[in-house]
Amino acid sequence: MKGIMGRLFIGSLILWIGASALAQETNALRFLCFNAGNECAVYEDLLARFSEENPEIGVVVDVVAEQEMTSTLLDLMEAGQAPDIARVAAPAAFREHYLDLRPLLTHTGSLSAGFQASFLDAMGADNDGTLPGFPDALGLVAPFINVSLFEQAGLAVPAEGASWDDWLVALEQVVAATDASFVLSVDNKDHRLVGPAMSLGAEYFDEDGRLTLPDVDGLGEFLQILHGLMEDGKTPADTLLGTGKSQEYFVRGETVMYICGSWKVEEVAAQVGDDFKWAIVANPAGPGGGTGVAQATALVALAGTEHPAAVANVFEYLMQADIYAEFSARTLTIPGHLAVAASPIEFDTDNEAIAAALNAFAREVPRLQDQAIALDLHPLAPVYYEASNMYLRGYFAGEYTLDKALAELRARLGGA
Repeated sequence: MKGIMGRLFIGSLILWIGASALAQETNALRFLCFNAGNECAVYEDLLARFSEENPEIGVVVDVVAEQEMTSTLLDLMEAGQAPDIARVAAPAAFREHYLDLRPLLTHTGSLSAGFQASFLDAMGADNDGTLPGFPDALGLVAPFINVSLFEQAGLAVPAEGASWDDWLVALEQVVAATDASFVLSVDNKDHRLVGPAMSLGAEYFDEDGRLTLPDVDGLGEFLQILHGLMEDGKTPADTLLGTGKSQEYFVRGETVMYICGSWKVEEVAAQVGDDFKWAIVANPAGPGGGTGVAQATALVALAGTEHPAAVANVFEYLMQADIYAEFSARTLTIPGHLAVAASPIEFDTDNEAIAAALNAFAREVPRLQDQAIALDLHPLAPVYYEASNMYLRGYFAGEYTLDKALAELRARLGGA
């Protein structure tokens, strides 16, 4: 089997190399793309329209599986057959291989002004100001709430800007007035606890830009809130111990709030159906404002291209607000483009709850703290997530004190 898979990979690589030779003969660009949904098909359509307007530039879209994107791109680079453009889920991983688009763009400001600097800085090599591309889709964390429970309780949903204290009071009032069992559910997993921690004042990066958790007070405060709720039976204990079942409590109508990401919107909509009304609300505020945390996929230009001017033309086309908005609408993804996020998007869905939820997530984009953008793009993000999953679970299980869990988490980052 191993030999067969090896021959299949070599065959695929030969096909790519042959296609690359054809691309050189026809002056076409090659775009290596991965799908989380239908993104590559939408790009193929948009770029076909681009080529109609720019017949001297053709773009061939090659699709690989999401889980194979990084290894495929590395293999192509090693073979000297890197694509001209790539869609990557870990943009910081390849930043030494990017083309700087600054001297090639007609309007450089359209890139630097259209996206938060933290996204662009994370993609540049050593923060040298390189502009290799842009985030084409975001995954954001924010609260899902059961609107029907608020209505049953006769209570208004707290407005944008409401603090965590305001929200906790409201959630407890809803539980007291209804059959709901829990005020909130959240998995002790990866980025889900980060936004609340940052909102409450946690600082993840030191003055030199290193991921060291110099101020853990906000994280500690949120962990204590969750621990208190767990002890009082107001949040399901199993989710904080790693079962990953917090969504189940929400879709069954057992919890008023569920903290998770935009990538769960369609799944929640399908599971809830017509059982109750639900919505996405702005992240509760604290001393650090109200921020979620962002994941980003990015469109990047590769330095080995033989057609840098043509690549720049493609990027300028795709960065146009109307084109970018169409991509977001058709792929049901959250825009990283500030102008697009600022206006309601006509998402391509007949489900009003999904459209409203995605637009609510989009409204969170300009509220993101810089560190809430930088964290997931940092090379040590996987180290942080793995360590936080382990030590925070230990805290909730009673294996560590809060101080011990946070000290171990910081030590793990320092030794990475």
